[in-house]
Amino acid sequence: MATIHVARPDDLGPALREIRTAEGITQSALAQLADVGRQWLSTFEMGEKPSAPLDMVMRIIAALDVSVTLSRPAPPAPVDEEEPVDLDALIDGVDA
Repeated sequence: MATIHVARPDDLGPALREIRTAEGITQSALAQLADVGRQWLSTFEMGEKPSAPLDMVMRIIAALDVSVTLSRPAPPAPVDEEEPVDLDALIDGVDA
């Protein structure tokens, strides 16, 4: 059983797509196994359904025999507090 780690809702579909393609399963075959529409599955795998119905997602996970681990997203990177850039000087080609 493969395990995937997901931190954002829109990462789940693409991660499951990687599993599906690695196992050589077509979208049509997976859609049929999971009882979802192929077009819906295609959109989900592209990360365009972050609020997908949980029952549909669980059927895909079960059909692929995958374990999914959810985690918090990483905190945003600290902002670099360098000296501000003088855009006028850059445009004029003069060092600030």
